[in-house]
Amino acid sequence: MNIQQINSTLSITDYLASQGIQPVRRKGGDWWYVSPLRAAERSPSFKVSTKLNRWYDHGTGEGGKVFDLALRLHPTGTIRETIESLSGQFFLSQANDVPGLKQGEHKLATASQNRTLNSAPSITVLNVQELDRSSHLTAYLRKRDIRLSIAKPYCKEVKFAIEGREYQAIGFGNRSGGYELRSAWFKGSSSPKDITFVDNGSGTVCLLEGFMDFLSLLELKMRLPIKSNFLVLNSASLTGRSLGLLRQHREVHLFLDRDKAGRRTAESLQRSGVEGIDCSAFYNGHKDVNEYLVARKQRARRHSRRPGH
Repeated sequence: MNIQQINSTLSITDYLASQGIQPVRRKGGDWWYVSPLRAAERSPSFKVSTKLNRWYDHGTGEGGKVFDLALRLHPTGTIRETIESLSGQFFLSQANDVPGLKQGEHKLATASQNRTLNSAPSITVLNVQELDRSSHLTAYLRKRDIRLSIAKPYCKEVKFAIEGREYQAIGFGNRSGGYELRSAWFKGSSSPKDITFVDNGSGTVCLLEGFMDFLSLLELKMRLPIKSNFLVLNSASLTGRSLGLLRQHREVHLFLDRDKAGRRTAESLQRSGVEGIDCSAFYNGHKDVNEYLVARKQRARRHSRRPGH
């Protein structure tokens, strides 16, 4: 699906419901919500016209179509990620709305969705191998202050192609077989895009937005709950896919970015019934866990170079 198709076929009210956002009141074709784009308010000022399939936030004077709203709710997601997420929402809602749809038919609808999303991937994975100390990619890890011994159990060296040209990057696999790809010059992902779950058999789970933060948290292992599981969103736009796994744990520890996107993710989880424990206080003053790790190690290096140390 493209942006025009998404805007013409996906209901804004259905999309908001998928994000755990419900209307406060309905008046004819106008549905009123507490604004999901701003701090909590007493009176709902976010209106959706079901007749026009348009939204308008009276507090900010902004409005638009469903794709505009998705970009505002998940500003860290790329255009391609947002298209994939909204396309998936449309196909699954269509499958769920068909009366008497059997389990096998639902799987077929989901498979059709995946074929549609991945019919023309911009990134083609050519080869996957173990990370090696001699690889130039380990220099990128060192720049992020992550040791190879920490990254190696979870990351690979991935060779991939974009429009016929070959590149290499550190790859972090997701549960559907796709990879998050990072290097000093590149940030992207191969299809299919999905979350990553590291199962250590624990009733506690640590939730993070990106895999560099996950690896950084392992470097800061003294901050971790003992024997925790980990769930990496790989994009804030995939928060909805994490809900089932999160609800299986007695404790959810949030290590989200300390920015508007991170706050929106936490608020979205709370609206969906996931009561997370905010663990971001120790990296206050920094955007995320990796930024804190780099700053901390830089301070330690400066201190060690002082006379008398």
